[in-house]
Amino acid sequence: MTVLELCSASRRFPRVQALDRVDLAVRPGEVHALLGENGAGKSTAIRILAGLDHPDPGEVRLDGRAVRFASRTDALRHGIGLVPQTESLVGELTLAENLALAEPHRVVRRRAASRRLREAATTVGVAVDPDVRTRDLGRGQRQLAELVLALAQDARVLLLDEPTAALGPYETRDMFTRLRALAAAGVAVLFITHRLAEVRAVADTVTVLAHGRVAWSGAGSDVDDATLIRTMVGDLPDTPTREPRTAIGAPVLRLAAVSADCGDPIHDLSLDVHAGEVVGVLGVAGNGQRALAEVAAGRVRPAGGTRTETGSVAYVPETRLDGLLPGRAVRWSAVVSRLREPRFARRGVVDRGAVTRFATDLLARHDVRPPDPGLPVLTLSGGNQQKLLVGRELDNGPAAAVLHGPTQGLDVRSAKEILSEIARAAAGGTGVLLVSADPGEVREVADRVVVLSGGRVVGEFPAADFDDALVRRLTAGGDE
Repeated sequence: MTVLELCSASRRFPRVQALDRVDLAVRPGEVHALLGENGAGKSTAIRILAGLDHPDPGEVRLDGRAVRFASRTDALRHGIGLVPQTESLVGELTLAENLALAEPHRVVRRRAASRRLREAATTVGVAVDPDVRTRDLGRGQRQLAELVLALAQDARVLLLDEPTAALGPYETRDMFTRLRALAAAGVAVLFITHRLAEVRAVADTVTVLAHGRVAWSGAGSDVDDATLIRTMVGDLPDTPTREPRTAIGAPVLRLAAVSADCGDPIHDLSLDVHAGEVVGVLGVAGNGQRALAEVAAGRVRPAGGTRTETGSVAYVPETRLDGLLPGRAVRWSAVVSRLREPRFARRGVVDRGAVTRFATDLLARHDVRPPDPGLPVLTLSGGNQQKLLVGRELDNGPAAAVLHGPTQGLDVRSAKEILSEIARAAAGGTGVLLVSADPGEVREVADRVVVLSGGRVVGEFPAADFDDALVRRLTAGGDE
């Protein structure tokens, strides 16, 4: 029995056919994985199911009957809960206040909201503080909070747009244990992912979108990984491997006994990044990664200790839209950090032609689709926004680059291309601080690995000596 479905649904945006006659069904007790390369239409499909958009033409059916949700709130009244790719919580409000805000048709008292949040959190084994302001949570913690809020509103269908993008392997494993338990209780789960290991771990059914159409759909046990990859993105490029360096350049970024509180604080942290070196930072979400990245990038002044840089520092923040201009055309996000260069502006007048030519070239070189600098940033898929941001930041050969989750939200091909860009930047002399939730990508491109726990460095070793058991022990607070 199907609870929620798209029926021959299409959706067109200016110059982009996002969906083309898509059929997609979600069933109670089932975990359904939705795959596809960046821009394939995955988020558009979920937005339509959640009441944030409408097909043109096509229809949404709930319990076999055609429906047209007026809004996300309307969909939620019918039991459709959404955990979006971009956070929808109000940062200045507590989790309990966000719950009250999400239910304007009810009178929700603070104490009752707190109780419902704790009950929902217990259902999935998540510890939440209803009184914490959401701005003080890291991205991974906010996504877990969005899941708890959906459950607290009695969702019988969960739509999850890349719920593990900011989570490490251990948190991801726990997340999927919770999703399987919810499915066993009769909840229908549809989630977007780019990670095939996640499909194998949790999905009953798999649907692959390519260019807005269903390219494959069926039981996950009926298809192998190689077929899924070819269906999604074709043949993959090779990722250059980097030999461990015996000699590196001088430090280009130095933190000495730094302390800071950006929601997940760091304490007395010291770290050097040398020219031509990639330093990978791992840890369970909420253990100081965001504070480390923001202090290292110069966005937050440390409360104690010192930060030293020797040149320009590029920065890719954890939340991609924080590094872009979401209300403007793509061309302005492509050039925003370089507008003072003489080729783009003279005597205070911006040369729009020069900006457009530069943006067009940048989009082509970094495979941002569609490659149209005049489109609004928000019309790009999340993955293409990410490629725009990373490409812009590494394009100018910075002395140092602080990259917080640079491959999150990217398909397999695009992630490999970003890792190749990081390797090329390091080979060109850039010192890279790579803050990641993915031990695999750290192992692939890093020269040195640093592990955080409780806002402190609890381990440091050459990437050539990477050991999964050691990383698990360190992230859990054990000794090296």
